[in-house]
Amino acid sequence: TILLAFDVLQLATLLYLTGGVANPFSFLAFSPIVISAVSLPRLSTFLLFSFLMALMLALAWWHLPLPWQGAPAPSLPPLYRAGVWIAVALGAAFVCVYAGRVAEEARLLSDALAATELVLAREQHLSQLDGLAAAAAHELGTPLATIVLIARELEAQTPKDAPMAEDLTALSEEVARCRVILGKLTSLGADSG
Repeated sequence: TILLAFDVLQLATLLYLTGGVANPFSFLAFSPIVISAVSLPRLSTFLLFSFLMALMLALAWWHLPLPWQGAPAPSLPPLYRAGVWIAVALGAAFVCVYAGRVAEEARLLSDALAATELVLAREQHLSQLDGLAAAAAHELGTPLATIVLIARELEAQTPKDAPMAEDLTALSEEVARCRVILGKLTSLGADSG
Protein backbone atom coordinates (compact mmCIF):
# COMPACT_ATOMS: atom_id res chain seq x y z
CA THR A 1 0.00 0.00 0.00
CA ILE A 2 2.80 2.42 0.88
CA LEU A 3 4.60 1.78 -2.41
CA LEU A 4 1.42 2.37 -4.38
CA ALA A 5 0.76 5.55 -2.38
CA PHE A 6 4.27 6.67 -3.29
CA ASP A 7 3.52 5.94 -6.95
CA VAL A 8 0.34 8.04 -6.72
CA LEU A 9 2.37 10.85 -5.14
CA GLN A 10 4.96 10.67 -7.94
CA LEU A 11 2.28 10.82 -10.62
CA ALA A 12 0.61 13.73 -8.83
CA THR A 13 3.96 15.55 -8.72
CA LEU A 14 4.40 15.03 -12.46
CA LEU A 15 0.90 16.31 -13.08
CA TYR A 16 1.59 19.34 -10.86
CA LEU A 17 4.57 20.18 -13.01
CA THR A 18 2.68 19.68 -16.27
CA GLY A 19 -0.68 21.38 -15.97
CA GLY A 20 -2.57 19.44 -13.28
CA VAL A 21 -5.87 17.91 -14.37
CA ALA A 22 -5.68 19.86 -17.65
CA ASN A 23 -2.91 17.46 -18.71
CA PRO A 24 -4.46 14.93 -21.12
CA PHE A 25 -2.58 12.14 -19.36
CA SER A 26 -4.12 12.84 -15.96
CA PHE A 27 -6.23 9.69 -16.22
CA LEU A 28 -3.03 7.63 -15.83
CA ALA A 29 -2.95 8.69 -12.19
CA PHE A 30 -5.43 5.98 -11.27
CA SER A 31 -3.34 3.09 -12.59
CA PRO A 32 -1.92 2.36 -9.08
CA ILE A 33 -5.53 2.22 -7.84
CA VAL A 34 -6.30 -0.53 -10.36
CA ILE A 35 -3.29 -2.51 -9.17
CA SER A 36 -4.48 -2.06 -5.60
CA ALA A 37 -8.03 -3.17 -6.48
CA VAL A 38 -6.70 -6.36 -8.03
CA SER A 39 -4.17 -7.35 -5.39
CA LEU A 40 -4.92 -5.61 -2.07
CA PRO A 41 -7.86 -5.66 0.38
CA ARG A 42 -10.75 -3.26 -0.20
CA LEU A 43 -9.81 -1.01 2.73
CA SER A 44 -6.33 -0.40 1.31
CA THR A 45 -7.81 0.33 -2.10
CA PHE A 46 -10.33 2.74 -0.60
CA LEU A 47 -7.60 4.58 1.32
CA LEU A 48 -5.45 4.80 -1.80
CA PHE A 49 -8.44 6.00 -3.84
CA SER A 50 -9.20 8.69 -1.24
CA PHE A 51 -5.57 9.81 -1.29
CA LEU A 52 -5.62 10.05 -5.09
CA MET A 53 -8.88 12.01 -5.10
CA ALA A 54 -7.50 14.49 -2.56
CA LEU A 55 -4.37 14.99 -4.67
CA MET A 56 -6.40 15.33 -7.88
CA LEU A 57 -8.66 17.91 -6.21
CA ALA A 58 -5.60 19.90 -5.20
CA LEU A 59 -4.21 19.56 -8.73
CA ALA A 60 -7.45 20.90 -10.17
CA TRP A 61 -6.69 24.27 -8.54
CA TRP A 62 -2.96 24.38 -7.84
CA HIS A 63 -0.50 23.42 -10.55
CA LEU A 64 2.06 24.87 -12.88
CA PRO A 65 0.70 25.81 -16.30
CA LEU A 66 0.56 23.22 -19.04
CA PRO A 67 3.68 23.63 -21.20
CA TRP A 68 2.56 25.27 -24.41
CA GLN A 69 4.57 26.10 -27.49
CA GLY A 70 4.01 29.32 -29.39
CA ALA A 71 0.89 31.11 -28.17
CA PRO A 72 0.28 31.65 -24.45
CA ALA A 73 -1.09 28.67 -22.54
CA PRO A 74 -4.87 28.49 -22.55
CA SER A 75 -6.64 29.23 -19.31
CA LEU A 76 -9.25 26.60 -18.62
CA PRO A 77 -12.40 27.66 -16.75
CA PRO A 78 -12.98 26.29 -13.23
CA LEU A 79 -16.05 24.36 -14.37
CA TYR A 80 -13.93 22.46 -16.90
CA ARG A 81 -11.29 21.64 -14.27
CA ALA A 82 -14.01 20.44 -11.88
CA GLY A 83 -15.44 18.32 -14.70
CA VAL A 84 -12.07 16.72 -15.39
CA TRP A 85 -11.66 16.00 -11.69
CA ILE A 86 -15.12 14.39 -11.57
CA ALA A 87 -14.34 12.39 -14.71
CA VAL A 88 -11.09 11.11 -13.20
CA ALA A 89 -12.86 10.29 -9.91
CA LEU A 90 -15.69 8.41 -11.63
CA GLY A 91 -13.28 6.62 -13.97
CA ALA A 92 -11.06 5.57 -11.09
CA ALA A 93 -14.05 4.42 -9.02
CA PHE A 94 -15.52 2.45 -11.92
CA VAL A 95 -12.24 0.78 -12.82
CA CYS A 96 -11.50 -0.01 -9.15
CA VAL A 97 -14.88 -1.63 -8.58
CA TYR A 98 -14.74 -3.55 -11.85
CA ALA A 99 -11.14 -4.71 -11.39
CA GLY A 100 -11.87 -5.64 -7.76
CA ARG A 101 -14.86 -7.75 -8.79
CA VAL A 102 -12.95 -9.46 -11.58
CA ALA A 103 -10.09 -10.23 -9.19
CA GLU A 104 -12.52 -11.55 -6.55
CA GLU A 105 -14.23 -13.77 -9.14
CA ALA A 106 -10.81 -15.04 -10.24
CA ARG A 107 -9.92 -15.85 -6.62
CA LEU A 108 -13.24 -17.65 -6.09
CA LEU A 109 -12.79 -19.58 -9.32
CA SER A 110 -9.27 -20.53 -8.29
CA ASP A 111 -10.52 -21.71 -4.88
CA ALA A 112 -13.30 -23.73 -6.52
CA LEU A 113 -10.82 -25.28 -8.93
CA ALA A 114 -8.48 -26.22 -6.07
CA ALA A 115 -11.40 -27.79 -4.15
CA THR A 116 -12.46 -29.72 -7.26
CA GLU A 117 -8.92 -30.99 -7.81
CA LEU A 118 -8.80 -32.11 -4.17
CA VAL A 119 -12.08 -34.00 -4.49
CA LEU A 120 -10.96 -35.62 -7.74
CA ALA A 121 -7.66 -36.67 -6.19
CA ARG A 122 -9.54 -38.17 -3.24
CA GLU A 123 -11.90 -40.03 -5.57
CA GLN A 124 -8.97 -41.34 -7.59
CA HIS A 125 -7.27 -42.48 -4.39
CA LEU A 126 -10.44 -44.25 -3.25
CA SER A 127 -10.79 -45.88 -6.65
CA GLN A 128 -7.23 -47.14 -6.45
CA LEU A 129 -7.86 -48.47 -2.95
CA ASP A 130 -11.02 -50.18 -4.18
CA GLY A 131 -9.04 -51.87 -6.96
CA LEU A 132 -6.34 -52.89 -4.52
CA ALA A 133 -8.92 -54.32 -2.11
CA ALA A 134 -10.58 -56.31 -4.90
CA ALA A 135 -7.21 -57.66 -6.04
CA ALA A 136 -6.29 -58.63 -2.46
CA ALA A 137 -9.64 -60.35 -1.96
CA HIS A 138 -9.22 -62.26 -5.21
CA GLU A 139 -5.65 -63.32 -4.35
CA LEU A 140 -6.60 -64.41 -0.82
CA GLY A 141 -9.75 -66.24 -1.94
CA THR A 142 -7.90 -69.28 -3.29
CA PRO A 143 -5.70 -69.92 -0.22
CA LEU A 144 -8.74 -69.52 2.06
CA ALA A 145 -10.71 -72.03 -0.01
CA THR A 146 -7.81 -74.46 0.33
CA ILE A 147 -7.69 -73.93 4.11
CA VAL A 148 -11.48 -74.52 4.34
CA LEU A 149 -11.16 -77.74 2.35
CA ILE A 150 -8.29 -79.06 4.48
CA ALA A 151 -10.04 -78.02 7.73
CA ARG A 152 -13.23 -79.90 6.69
CA GLU A 153 -11.28 -83.01 5.80
CA LEU A 154 -9.42 -82.89 9.11
CA GLU A 155 -12.71 -82.34 11.00
CA ALA A 156 -14.23 -85.34 9.24
CA GLN A 157 -11.23 -87.54 10.16
CA THR A 158 -10.91 -86.32 13.75
CA PRO A 159 -13.13 -87.79 16.50
CA LYS A 160 -15.43 -85.29 18.22
CA ASP A 161 -13.82 -85.76 21.64
CA ALA A 162 -10.23 -85.37 20.39
CA PRO A 163 -8.30 -82.34 21.77
CA MET A 164 -7.69 -81.11 18.22
CA ALA A 165 -11.44 -81.00 17.38
CA GLU A 166 -11.95 -77.63 19.13
CA ASP A 167 -8.98 -76.17 17.29
CA LEU A 168 -10.32 -77.34 13.93
CA THR A 169 -13.74 -75.83 14.70
CA ALA A 170 -12.09 -72.52 15.68
CA LEU A 171 -10.01 -72.65 12.49
CA SER A 172 -13.15 -73.13 10.37
CA GLU A 173 -14.90 -70.24 12.14
CA GLU A 174 -11.93 -67.90 11.62
CA VAL A 175 -11.68 -68.85 7.94
CA ALA A 176 -15.41 -68.10 7.54
CA ARG A 177 -14.82 -64.76 9.25
CA CYS A 178 -11.94 -64.01 6.85
CA ARG A 179 -14.22 -64.80 3.91
CA VAL A 180 -16.84 -62.34 5.22
CA ILE A 181 -14.15 -59.64 5.55
CA LEU A 182 -12.91 -60.34 2.01
CA GLY A 183 -16.51 -60.17 0.76
CA LYS A 184 -16.81 -56.72 2.33
CA LEU A 185 -13.54 -55.62 0.68
CA THR A 186 -14.79 -56.82 -2.69
CA SER A 187 -18.07 -54.94 -2.34
CA LEU A 188 -16.45 -51.60 -1.36
CA GLY A 189 -16.71 -50.23 -4.90
CA ALA A 190 -20.37 -51.24 -5.24
CA ASP A 191 -21.29 -49.82 -1.83
CA SER A 192 -23.06 -46.46 -2.29
CA GLY A 193 -22.16 -45.33 1.25
